[in-house]
Amino acid sequence: MASAVIVLAGSGAGRAAGQDGMPDLPKAPVETAGSLSGAYLAAKTAQASGDLDAATDYYTQALSIDPTAEALQQDAMFAYLADGRFKDGVDLAAKLRDDANVAKVARITLGVDALTKGDFEAAIAEFDVVNPTDLDALLLAHLMAWAEVGAGRVDEALSRIDQSTGAPWYAIFNAYQKGLIASLAGRPQVARKVLSDVVADQTLARTSPDAYLGAADALARLETREGDKQAALKAVDAGLAVAPNYTPLTFLRDRIDRGETIEPAAASVQEGAAESLYVLGQAINRGDGRDVALLYFQLARALSPRSPALLTALAGIAEQANQLDLAISYYKEIPENSAFRRTADLQIGLDLWYAEKKDEAKRHLERAVRDYPDDVRAHTALADVLSADKQYAEAAGALDKAVELAKADDAENWNLYYQRGIAYERQKMWDKAEPDFKKALELSPDQPQVLNYLGYSWVDMNRHLDEGLGMIKRAVDLRPNDGYIIDSLGWAYYRLGRYDDAVEQLERAVLITPMDPTINDHLGDAYWQVGRKREAKFQWERALVGKPEPEAEQRREIEAKLKDGLTGAASSEKADTGTAETPKRAEAEATSPTTDLPAKPANPAATPASPTPPEAAPGAAPTTTN
Repeated sequence: MASAVIVLAGSGAGRAAGQDGMPDLPKAPVETAGSLSGAYLAAKTAQASGDLDAATDYYTQALSIDPTAEALQQDAMFAYLADGRFKDGVDLAAKLRDDANVAKVARITLGVDALTKGDFEAAIAEFDVVNPTDLDALLLAHLMAWAEVGAGRVDEALSRIDQSTGAPWYAIFNAYQKGLIASLAGRPQVARKVLSDVVADQTLARTSPDAYLGAADALARLETREGDKQAALKAVDAGLAVAPNYTPLTFLRDRIDRGETIEPAAASVQEGAAESLYVLGQAINRGDGRDVALLYFQLARALSPRSPALLTALAGIAEQANQLDLAISYYKEIPENSAFRRTADLQIGLDLWYAEKKDEAKRHLERAVRDYPDDVRAHTALADVLSADKQYAEAAGALDKAVELAKADDAENWNLYYQRGIAYERQKMWDKAEPDFKKALELSPDQPQVLNYLGYSWVDMNRHLDEGLGMIKRAVDLRPNDGYIIDSLGWAYYRLGRYDDAVEQLERAVLITPMDPTINDHLGDAYWQVGRKREAKFQWERALVGKPEPEAEQRREIEAKLKDGLTGAASSEKADTGTAETPKRAEAEATSPTTDLPAKPANPAATPASPTPPEAAPGAAPTTTN
């Protein structure tokens, strides 16, 4: 039997509404397979394509034909759990509890189910797994500790955390969970000590940003509830020093300032156990680990179905799998009074754009700007989709407001000036564009996109030639494997009449980005200028079948060159078609909607400190072998 990582590969993010008190998403019925092999093959095919919803339906069909097939049960259990069909996963876990291949995951699932029902002794028994890996051992110790709290044995719970020694990266996770347990159990001095120790050491954030920021949040809540507002705000400030745009902390600060009643970080055993699964899931939520993180998140969601952080994490996985409707449905479940609500609203607008619902996306983001008129991110999100739709004047207007609201000298705001510069340049307003590009470089001097854009623009206009070429070379040094920026260098050489140099750079660019039509078109032009006319026509033909397809005007120009060769007129007008990450290519990168809004929770894939946190390898996460 393959590992959980392999079983869940390509699974996406599961369904946004499961079977535990929340309505399911509307879904198209799958066809009846008609045979065991047909249903099983259809399930595996759907799973491989990322359609877990259809996969689980086909697994259900297959199980109705043969409910005893072990391999089928194993695959179906993982699919059910990843899809958020927790009760179906539990039913199969009960049958597979002693199966040598999947016992660990089955028992963790049964233990989580026991926690949801408040059967804490049963949970402890299920979590008592032999020969765990490092990550298994840490997770199981935390889940058992929460079960001990539920059973009324707080001292035993804290002792389990203290005795959970193993890999060096355990420290921050143990301290965070101990702080949550002590806080819930009414032991503020213990909680304050361990949480303060975490918050005082900012280097721990490199091991787990989520655990560090969670500790700052938990400490601030504890101090507020203990009546020490200044200590609470100090904890918030410590977290914001690590992640200045972390919305949950800014939201909490506002609530503390208003004197609102602040809830504890974990208000129940179930919420605490869910937080353990969530934080460890975030630690491995990258690359091959994303499928295992999905399993963790869905188990956590069985314990805390309305957790905004979990819903946001699940939406992020759905976005990575290009399941945008599913991501939107997760965002819509986030409660209105949550710190994550505003970010969810902005992400919905961007996801609508990527889902080709462009008019709806613009209407949604226009409404967001009205709802959040003082939020820089709302204006920049709207500017993103307006620029992507080539509404540059409107995009510049939205960015004017963003620049007005932002701190002018904050290095993080370089992109506001860069994007507005592009919007101006696209309107042929260079007198406004150039100062914005310069301001972006003043705030952040080593941004390759800006160096490339401004440098190429100068070369293209026959201005500041040495400085412009130097900027492009610097951009290439910063991103030596970026085919688009290397293409810009090659095309700058072309515009300067240095055709041999142009060929050298454009050949490099096309090796890195072989299907881009503009890069192939440029190389064809350079080949023509050095007398390699047969090769020039070959590159132009490649440009016509490139991905993405060339726009109509560029297609006409290429077809004309294939017919008549590179004429003087075509050569002199060539720059107006845009070059890779010079004006037109840079516009595509800088102004297309992005799913990486500043207010999203800290990136779990941040560079880890040494010693390294857990990897999401089959042997590191809860595995399917004993």
